[in-house]
Amino acid sequence: MSRSIRRLSSIIAAALAIAALSAPAASAVTGEQFRAGSDSTSSNGSSNSPAPTVTRTVDDGFDLGSAAIGAGSAAAVLLLGGAGATAVTRHRRRVRLAG
Repeated sequence: MSRSIRRLSSIIAAALAIAALSAPAASAVTGEQFRAGSDSTSSNGSSNSPAPTVTRTVDDGFDLGSAAIGAGSAAAVLLLGGAGATAVTRHRRRVRLAG
């Protein structure tokens, strides 16, 4: 395998690892939400779902904890990518000419 092909495959592997780490998590639904979506109307066309629950949220402004989690995970992805790139570039063998 030539050096350029190994280097390209290493770069692609590092890019895929970074993309996998930075991808958002899948959103999940509860069993009640799933069942309500599949059989929300009965055979005669009337809805059998309960009345909606109204919730009120209070916005306190900027959430420092969420910002710290986001910044920390972004820094971790960058550090892992940099460490991987450094490991790939320093692993090259240097060939000396006989002479």
